[in-house]
Parts: sequence; C-alpha cells; structure tokens
Amino acid sequence: MNDAGASASLALLAILSASAVPAHADGLPIGSAVLFSTRCAHCHEGECSGRMSFLLAANAADQHIRRHGGDLPQETVQDLADLLRYTKERCAFYPIPLTLAQDGDWGRNTLDRLRDPDGTAYFLPLGHLESGAYRLWMDGMAPGMRVCAELIAADFDFVRHEGVAPSGERQGLRFQVEEPTEVFMRLRTQGPIVLTRVELIGPGSAARSSE
Repeated sequence: MNDAGASASLALLAILSASAVPAHADGLPIGSAVLFSTRCAHCHEGECSGRMSFLLAANAADQHIRRHGGDLPQETVQDLADLLRYTKERCAFYPIPLTLAQDGDWGRNTLDRLRDPDGTAYFLPLGHLESGAYRLWMDGMAPGMRVCAELIAADFDFVRHEGVAPSGERQGLRFQVEEPTEVFMRLRTQGPIVLTRVELIGPGSAARSSE
C-alpha cells in the first residue's frame, strides 16, 4: 500500500473509532444513561442496525433531543446524543457499572442513582442471568399504585413476566429466563416513587419468608 493509501486507511479508522465511542474518557454518567433508558430507549430499541457509523448532524440530534426532552443542559444533550448513537450502532444498552445479580440487593444509595429525574421511573440493570425462575422484590411502592414493568433482554427482546403484585408490605415480580442473557428492568409509575430496597432471588436461592 502506498503512503497515500495508508494515510487514507488510518483516517477512516480514526473516524470509525470516534463515531463508535463516546467522547468521555471515563464513560458517560449513570444519570444520563438512566435518563436515556427510561425516556428515549423505548422509541429507539427497534432501530438499531449495527452500523459502524451513525450519520446525524450534531444540530439535528440536538433539535430532536430538545424537542422530546425539553430544556436540558447542553452537557446532558451531548450525553443523550452519544447514547442514541451507541444504541443504534451497538444494538445494546450503554453499560452501567452496577449489577443487581452480583450485589444481591440494593438500598436507597444505589437505587437513587437509577431513578429518572422526575421520579416516576427506574432503570435497573439486573445483570447476566442464567436460565431459571426469578423473583424481584421491591420495597417503597404505595398500595394500589399503578406500575408498568418491562423486563428487557440484551437483544431488546422482552422477557415475559406475571406483572407486579403485592405480597404483604412488598411488591413482587416473577419471571422466567429461558436462555442465559443480560436482563434490564424499566419500571414506570403513575406518579413519583422512591424505592427503598430491591432484591433479586434466583434459582437455588433461599426462599424469603414473605413468599
């Protein structure tokens, strides 16, 4: 390859690499990833293509985000644009460095980081789950509160579940994982909610007294 061809190849590689990785050296903020996953992702999960580049002018992306997201700080708008590009190119949720399956249960300190800014939604990365039956326990919901729970696999397919149901002072959700996969939970409510504890019970785990 001549010098001109080599230079062109290096330039192309640089462009592709830059388009696939967010500009933040230490990764995007968890708050921005939660905001995107609760408000934006459900409209874009079916649009991913696995392309190496996502051609959308910055001003067009900004206009789209502000039209649907309202008056957001420019830094957040840039984060959401990076997350939109990541979702479309990788066909995956942006990785959040928290895993419920690994931790076992989360209290307020962790859950508050996974709460949408308006307080009506949560995005919980459950982690890589093996095949089997699971139950998710949640504390903090008011009795009778209407809840929409979505369990989403790594390929954006939905995981079937029986819905959120009360069990004593807690709320429980049963679901079955057919094949090992990453699973995420998007929880939406009719009004503000503050979860105080979430626990995942999986195959082989000791049953809780509240079951």
